[in-house]
Amino acid sequence: MRATTAYIDIKKLRDNVRAIRKAVDGTAIMAIVKANAYGHGAIGVSRVLRSEGTEFLGVAFAKEGAALREAGDAGPIVVLIPSFPEEAYLFCKYDLRAAISSEEFLIALSREAKKRNYRAKVHLHIDTGMNRDGINAGKALAFYKKYGSLPNVEIEGISTHFATAASDLDFARKQLRIFNETLEKLKSEGARFKYAHASNSGAIINLPEARFNLVRPGLALYGYSCGGFGNSLNLSPILTLKSQVAVVRRIEPGESVGYDRLFVAERASNIATVPIGYGDGYFRNLTGKAKCLIGGKKYPIVGSICMDELMVDCGDDEIKPGDEAVLIGSMNGQSIWADELARQAGTITYEITSAISDRVPRVFVESDDGR
Repeated sequence: MRATTAYIDIKKLRDNVRAIRKAVDGTAIMAIVKANAYGHGAIGVSRVLRSEGTEFLGVAFAKEGAALREAGDAGPIVVLIPSFPEEAYLFCKYDLRAAISSEEFLIALSREAKKRNYRAKVHLHIDTGMNRDGINAGKALAFYKKYGSLPNVEIEGISTHFATAASDLDFARKQLRIFNETLEKLKSEGARFKYAHASNSGAIINLPEARFNLVRPGLALYGYSCGGFGNSLNLSPILTLKSQVAVVRRIEPGESVGYDRLFVAERASNIATVPIGYGDGYFRNLTGKAKCLIGGKKYPIVGSICMDELMVDCGDDEIKPGDEAVLIGSMNGQSIWADELARQAGTITYEITSAISDRVPRVFVESDDGR
């Protein structure tokens, strides 16, 4: 196995989903596992979540759902991103539910399902202010009247998505009001939905009145709080990104490290080379900002982060090849987590974990420390 490896702690994942389950008090869960479970490994994560009784999985694209089916998942899977008419066959072949944002796809799905003698289940997605996907709330009733009875289609659920559940609760509450009004209009015309869902991780924590009977946790499953409202669920990050020191060399004052001589030593120092870089998803713009844990101590990453390697200034400490290096995780009471790297890189936690490339193995372990 490659020295650079992402370890996924099964116990912490179980603890996180149980904490969410307790917080939502019996409400069903759609666990979001799109983008390879935010970089954590969709198939392995999904198996753990299903073993915890997770009712739905949410993916972005039909191909993601198909991959889960081919890995053996048999439970309900919802494809959240708008799909194209030519993809309708995938929903029938792999028994996937679609979040509906357009009449074109719904019509194509109905035709394909009728041809295959299959009953497709869908969720109407209502745009309440995100202005990205979904049926405009003001047009939802007309849409339902026109397309709500297409053959071989069952409208199982209805949903919306909050733009600011982790940052601006006033706007989130405005979206919730629009969604509730839309629901009432549809119900007045006889529409009935088995599931209504709106809450992402931020809303689960910050907007309990929006939970309905299904919630869609994403980032919270993986152990990170959402926005400026705190981590009331006591979540734990489940991913540890580790490597090993490959080479150690002593440099003298005035010598430089790496491309473009971005680091020039002011004192003699031991420089450790670690085989991880932006080709593995460890961002180049962390150059001169991030640190690495070796021997339970934080050391600065120096010089330009390369595609396959980075260099660490270990001062006069004795570091040797084979020593463990932690890029995300904890060691001897010190820690570096993805949200810290996100702040340093000027991005969001989602991007840090999702960027970890496929050439980094994911290893699922069940322990307290992620090893």
